Amino acid sequence: MLILATSFVIFIFQTSVYANDNAFTSFSCFSMGGAGYLYQSANTQIKNPAVFNKTRSFTTSIVKYPASIRSQSLNLNLPTENFVFSSSLKHLSYGVFKGYDEYGGSIGSYKSYETWVDGYFAKKINSFPIYLGSSLSLKSSNFHNANTKNLSTSFGLIKNFKNENNSIGISINQFGINFFNGKRSYTNPRIVLSSSKKLKYLPAISYIDFLQEKNHTEVFMGICFIYSEKIKILAGSSTRKFDQNTSQSLITSILGSTGFGLSYDTKQISVQYGFYYYGIGTRVDGLNIGMSF
Repeated sequence: MLILATSFVIFIFQTSVYANDNAFTSFSCFSMGGAGYLYQSANTQIKNPAVFNKTRSFTTSIVKYPASIRSQSLNLNLPTENFVFSSSLKHLSYGVFKGYDEYGGSIGSYKSYETWVDGYFAKKINSFPIYLGSSLSLKSSNFHNANTKNLSTSFGLIKNFKNENNSIGISINQFGINFFNGKRSYTNPRIVLSSSKKLKYLPAISYIDFLQEKNHTEVFMGICFIYSEKIKILAGSSTRKFDQNTSQSLITSILGSTGFGLSYDTKQISVQYGFYYYGIGTRVDGLNIGMSF
């Protein structure tokens, strides 16, 4: 029987590829605490594939979890006037673990990791106008001698009012099938209703997302402060803080499921740093570096 060295690895593994696909792999995923399904950024299509990112760019990111867990991702975004094609490669490494039999004898070491490849396509429908998008993802999860493959698709629709900063959207995520030890199972699709609104009296855009999966509903709220043309400050949280609360201190409970981020963008280069607090007292840090061409 294998013994897992840390409970945090179990926590991340349960919220990753073939479970809920919630693992954070980029700045835009966690700097607003999981909110921002309509936020214009690299890897935003992970949330709603209809997001119409108009910047031709290449972005790389690294995310550092506790327990030596690391995530890396690459994203390529290629827009035209009415279409956007985007692709990404992501890898989440849980590290190297020592295995033991039921008598405590060593049976060697093994690696645990997850890798997935995504392709996204978005189209502007000028007659309405609305944006439609879809994605296709192939994922592989490896944990010792257990290997799971997942093939899934997502669909999205976005309607802008006045401009892209006042929008509503809907997405159906991770609609797919798992393959595990010769057996097939189906994922539980998530339906997400999203909105973004430019605030009237503040240089900021607010984001609210309602996520429904099975009989469970979560609410994500985020905000992006536009300090200047180049600098943005992001923050957000969600109702997950109540699920993550494990009788920690008051400040830890308040900060649970909360993200913060800072973005610096020029016409050629973008640098973004953010972090996210779990309610169990741990923190995730991430860095994005992008280049426009």
